[in-house]
Amino acid sequence: MLKNILLSGLFCASLYAESFDMFLQKAIENSPYLKSSALGIDQAKEEGSVITRYENPSLQLEYSRFEPNIGDNDNGFRINYAQPIRLWGVGNDKERLSEATVQSARADYEQKRAGFIRDISLFYTRYAEQKMLVSLGEEERLIAKKIYEISKARYEAGTISRGVMLQSQVAYEMIQIRNESLSLTAMQSYYYLLKQAGINQDLEVDTEHEFTIKGLSNNTQNPDVINLHGVQEKAITLAAVNSNTVEWMSLYAEYENEPEQDIARIGVTLPLAFFNTKSQEKQIARLEADKADLLIQNKNTQLDIEHNRLQKQKQTLTRLKDQNTKVLKTEIELLKMFEEGYKIANINLLELQDIKNKVIETKERLIQIKTALNQNAIITNYMQGSYNE
Repeated sequence: MLKNILLSGLFCASLYAESFDMFLQKAIENSPYLKSSALGIDQAKEEGSVITRYENPSLQLEYSRFEPNIGDNDNGFRINYAQPIRLWGVGNDKERLSEATVQSARADYEQKRAGFIRDISLFYTRYAEQKMLVSLGEEERLIAKKIYEISKARYEAGTISRGVMLQSQVAYEMIQIRNESLSLTAMQSYYYLLKQAGINQDLEVDTEHEFTIKGLSNNTQNPDVINLHGVQEKAITLAAVNSNTVEWMSLYAEYENEPEQDIARIGVTLPLAFFNTKSQEKQIARLEADKADLLIQNKNTQLDIEHNRLQKQKQTLTRLKDQNTKVLKTEIELLKMFEEGYKIANINLLELQDIKNKVIETKERLIQIKTALNQNAIITNYMQGSYNE
């Protein structure tokens, strides 16, 4: 009863099964995690605007009262207007820093998006594997049931003992118990997949999707490398901005009214970089760029090694798949022969149970190999940038 409830809740959640591509698209569109990450691009654009904006002008108003020792009192005033002006070349450096800030934020989002697709795909393969194991468990149950029914018929005919018949019954009942555990594990994988995808409604997902490697490319398209290049470029442009020890001068105009004269002034105020030369800020930015460069070199080395490992793993898995498929064909043929032989008492129960277990074990290995090949393709696609937007 429990098994039926679990299977019903797990595999009949909706009237139709969504393809994995549809499920993934829904997860990308609805994910609060990705929406939050996308806001980082808008935030970076605002930060870029802050970097490139001009300083506000200043206005001074002054009232004066003159009281000479002899004569009438009189009034005066002074007006001063000053506007900071960015020095030549600083604006271009800040524009590049603004663009690099936005590009770095966009690269960070792309990395998180590609990582999200990779992770959801991997969670999907684990759920698909559990569902295949549930189906295999049901297949094993039917075989065990058939053996049990043959044992009962032989026991009733007096060709085997009650103990032998009870062995087949226990084996059948143990498979039923194990299948309920498999169903529970599959259900947990299903809801974990939904949770990670950010989908809060039950839906049936088709688990027959097979992942393939989408072409080949070099490490330059790897989202981790692209993100590190974004960090490096931002640090380089920040160092260029900090190379300008003086960024602003102030242009001012002034008018002063006194009782006996009017005075007009225009001038420039230039800061003198005696103490604050931004040498520390410039060095910090350069060190950040050097760190990013070393991390890029390290990442490229890791990617080369990982690519080599994945290629060899795929070759081995493909070979194992072919070998196990060939063995399975022979085992299935042998199982049918043993089932027929057991009906007419040519073999004993233990021999039949042994070949049945071998068939199930081989099919389980094929499920594991299929899952490993799918995961190999997913990780390869992420590494070579196939999940970049």
